[in-house]
Amino acid sequence: MPHRRLLLFLSDVEGNLTAVRQTLKRVCEAVALATPEVKWVEPQPEGLADASWQVAELTLPPAPGRKARKSEQPFLEEQLDAMTQALAQDFQDRALGIFVDREHSYARTCLSGPGRPSKAVEGEVLDVMRQGARWLDVETGLLARLLGGGNTARNLLAAAVDFGNEPHQAAPPPEPDEDDRFVEAKLAQARAYMEQYLSARK
Repeated sequence: MPHRRLLLFLSDVEGNLTAVRQTLKRVCEAVALATPEVKWVEPQPEGLADASWQVAELTLPPAPGRKARKSEQPFLEEQLDAMTQALAQDFQDRALGIFVDREHSYARTCLSGPGRPSKAVEGEVLDVMRQGARWLDVETGLLARLLGGGNTARNLLAAAVDFGNEPHQAAPPPEPDEDDRFVEAKLAQARAYMEQYLSARK
């Protein structure tokens, strides 16, 4: 599974991928970007389908190097907010986009609705997944499996991270053992990578 993924969660589009492509083409042409390939995620995750969301994935070009990042050239993931706003306007329904760069533990999500101001959150992958799951009204674990594969889902469990939607709370966690300290060290390292990633984007 690629480290960098950009998914769009669309409400009630009745499988009309052609219309989705037309909207994305308009957004990309406005900033002189090539229109990306877009396809439905198959099979559609059951929990998302139950909540009336369809999931499409955009094909991202390879990650740009540091020199490219310092140039003025726009990048597809930087158009996430514009894409969700355009989709919400064109389809007259809610649209949510999420970009995840697992290598640098960075993510951004944006929720748009017709005639409403957009909401966006960026930061560490797990925090952004939690917020995205709340907006989608699904469990965070579902997004973790969809976006991060088995390792991210297992890391969530290993770190005893609350998936965000369960109404009951477990008892206070036990004192950290060697495994807990290892996970905490990895999370701290991921935060450092995220800060480096964000500083390189400026």
